Amino acid sequence: MYADDREAVRKAVSIDQITGKYDVEFRIVRPDGQLRWIRDRAFTVKDADGNVAKIAGVASDITQSKLMQQQVLRSQRLDSIGTLAGGVAHDLNNALAPILMANELLTAAYPNATKYVQMIKANAERCAAMVRQLLVFARGYEGAKIDVNPKRSLAELAAIIECTFPKSIRFVHQVAPDLATISADPTQVHQVLLNLCVNARDAMESGGLLQLEAENVAIDSTYAARYPDAKPGQYVTIRVKDSGSGIPPDIITKIFDPFFTTKPPDKGTGLGLSTVAGILRGHGGFIRVDSTPGKGSLFTVYFPVADVDSQAAPGSRAPVNSATAPGKYQGHGEGVLVVDDEPMIREIATEVLTTLGFSVTVAIDGTDGLIKVAEKRDILKLVITDLHMPDLDGLGFARVLRRMAPEVKILVISGRMEARAVAEFASLGVTHFLKKPFNQHKLVTALQELIPMVPPARARTD
Repeated sequence: MYADDREAVRKAVSIDQITGKYDVEFRIVRPDGQLRWIRDRAFTVKDADGNVAKIAGVASDITQSKLMQQQVLRSQRLDSIGTLAGGVAHDLNNALAPILMANELLTAAYPNATKYVQMIKANAERCAAMVRQLLVFARGYEGAKIDVNPKRSLAELAAIIECTFPKSIRFVHQVAPDLATISADPTQVHQVLLNLCVNARDAMESGGLLQLEAENVAIDSTYAARYPDAKPGQYVTIRVKDSGSGIPPDIITKIFDPFFTTKPPDKGTGLGLSTVAGILRGHGGFIRVDSTPGKGSLFTVYFPVADVDSQAAPGSRAPVNSATAPGKYQGHGEGVLVVDDEPMIREIATEVLTTLGFSVTVAIDGTDGLIKVAEKRDILKLVITDLHMPDLDGLGFARVLRRMAPEVKILVISGRMEARAVAEFASLGVTHFLKKPFNQHKLVTALQELIPMVPPARARTD
C-alpha cells in the first residue's frame, strides 16, 4: 500500500467496526514500482443471532477511471486558470506597451542615463516574454502555420542536446523514416521539444538516459476518450523519456499549471510545461505524462497529421519583423488617428508619432474614432486601432471605417490577436498587425510599410 494512503485506510477500518460498512480508495505499489488505484468495499454478514459470521467484499482496480477523472478535473481547472491568465496578460500588455515606447524617447532625451534606461528596457522585455507565454497557455498558439516535417526539428534538437547537455547524460534518439507532415509553426514545435528535454535534463542531476522517439500513430475513439483534448485521427507522436527522479503522485496533476514549479526561484518560472500544453492545444494536439518516483518520466506529445490540402488561414499575416526596420524615417504632417481605450497608450503614441512628424488625433474607443474620422477625413492617412475596446471594438470600427473612408490605411494593435479576428480583418483588406507590447522600432517598421516615406515637396525658385 502506498505510504501516504495508509492512515486513511486505518480510519476506514475503524469506522467499519462501528457501522459494519467499509468503502475506501487507496493506491498500491506493484513490484515493478507502478502505482495503481484500488477501490476496496466490504460489508458484514450476520447469522441468525445477529453475530458477525463473515465479511464479504471486493477490491477493484479503478486506475483507468481515476486517470480519466483527473484529466477532466485538470482540463476544467486549466480552463479557469487560462481565462484568468488571458485577462491578466491583456492588462499587462497594455501596461508594458507605453514603457517600451517611452524607453526610446528617454534614451534620446537623457543620453547620460543610458545604463538605467537599458535596465528598464531589459526588464520590460522580460516581462513581455512572460506575458507571451501566459497567452500561449491561456489561448493556445494562434497564428500562421505551415506544413512541417518534424524530422528536421528533431535533428536540430538532437544536435543541441549532444553539444550542450552534460556528458553524464546518455542520449538516444530514434525517428521513424516515414514520419508524417504536421501543420504547425516550426519555432513552436522546437520550443515544445526543447522545454521537455531541458526538464528531463534537470531531472537527472547525476546523469542518466534521455530517449527521444517519434513515429506515426492512429488514435481511435476509445483512446481519445481518455484525454479531454484528444480527437480520433492520425498523429505524429514524439516521446521524451528520462531515467531521472520522477514526479510524485501528489503533484503530477499540477505540473501544467502556470507558475507551478519544483525548481528554485532562480532556475525556472514555472511556465515551461504550461506553455507546452498551450502550444499543443493551439495546434489541435495534446500531451500525456507517465511517471514513477525514482524511475523517471515519459512525456508523449501528439501533433495531428496535416491535411494534404491544408493551407495557412487567409490573411494570417505574421507581425511585422523588426529585423527589417528602416533607418531614419520621418513623416511630413500626414494625419494619423490613434484609437485606444488606454490613456497611457494614447499619450505615448501621440508623443512618438508627433516626434516622427505626423499630425496626431486620438480617440477613446471605436465610436469616438468614427467621429474623429468624420472630422479629419481630408488629412487622414492612417488609423492605428486597438482590437479589444468597450462600446465599439476595433473590428466593428474597421467595418464602418471601410465604408466611410476606404482609402485610409489601418494598423491593428492588440495583446490578443485571435486568428478569427485576423481573418475578418483580412476580408476588409487589413493586413498589418502589431502585438502589444511593441517598441518604437517595430512601430516605425509598420508605418513605413503603410505610409512609405516621401520627401516633402521642394519650393519653386523661379
